[in-house]
Amino acid sequence: MIQDSDEWLHEVGSDPAWQESFYFNWADPARRSFTLARTGYRFHPRKTDGLAISLRDGELELYYGPADLDHEGDCSDEDPARGMRAGDLVVTMLEPLRRWRLQIEGERGMDVVFEAHTPAFDYSGQDTGGHGGKLARTMTGAHFEQSGRVTGWTQFGGDDAQRHEIDALGQRDKSWGVRDWDRLEGWEWISGQIGADFCFNLMQTIEGGERLDNGFVFRDGANHPIARARIDYEWAAQEHQLRHASIELVEAGGRTHRLHAEALGAFPIPRGDVWLEETHVAYTLEASEHRARCEGTGVVEHVWRATPDEIGARGHRLAAVRKALRP
Repeated sequence: MIQDSDEWLHEVGSDPAWQESFYFNWADPARRSFTLARTGYRFHPRKTDGLAISLRDGELELYYGPADLDHEGDCSDEDPARGMRAGDLVVTMLEPLRRWRLQIEGERGMDVVFEAHTPAFDYSGQDTGGHGGKLARTMTGAHFEQSGRVTGWTQFGGDDAQRHEIDALGQRDKSWGVRDWDRLEGWEWISGQIGADFCFNLMQTIEGGERLDNGFVFRDGANHPIARARIDYEWAAQEHQLRHASIELVEAGGRTHRLHAEALGAFPIPRGDVWLEETHVAYTLEASEHRARCEGTGVVEHVWRATPDEIGARGHRLAAVRKALRP
């Protein structure tokens, strides 16, 4: 079971690909913007990675990636309660398993607080009730998720740009263990907030060509593990670029929820031949034994291995990323 102590850094394994990371996202209820931020450590090469990306009205307004930074001293000495820095991105734990502050300093900045409203869900098997609960060994060894509310402000266009007040719903996760980018086969990571009282997260990792379902639906004040799931994608102009998706989530107790996802905007995060396709989506909860048809927002993260030809065909999208880069 996840405990307060899991918010701090863990004992490091011997595998060179051992890492620990902290991730947050949020999407406003008007569906105009989506933002994510991540910081993490690769312990053996002593590297710090940061990332902050934001979409507004379907277009990139910020892409800030202070990654592969040399870390002075041992990464294990970092204390989340004192703030973890990657360039101008600072992530600080205010209260374990409850409140975090995320800041970007400088001309194009932000200052928001994430406050969880769900318990932490343990993807490593403790909370799955014997239903699924597996994660591909190339992706991570331990992982937990929470949904919450994000408040604060962003001003990504510089001092002369409009300052946007943030009051949004979102998701956070933390993982530690091996993430072997050279061997991983891809994954689907999907989160959505229909409201503060109904949200979900599905993570399908792939091992030996087999998809491993994991995740939860938060309803009636508690997390309910997902026993199995199905995703049917409809691609846009290019394969792997989402237009629509149909998603079915079946809880361990048998309750079924069916959702439709419509793409609002997307951006790529390339890492060698591993391509992370992030899509801000509008959700419609079409069928559920829990509640009537209703709408929400969130993200679909589709990760796949691309061929050189497929990467070349996406060069125009990388140009948009370069335009949004924050120095």
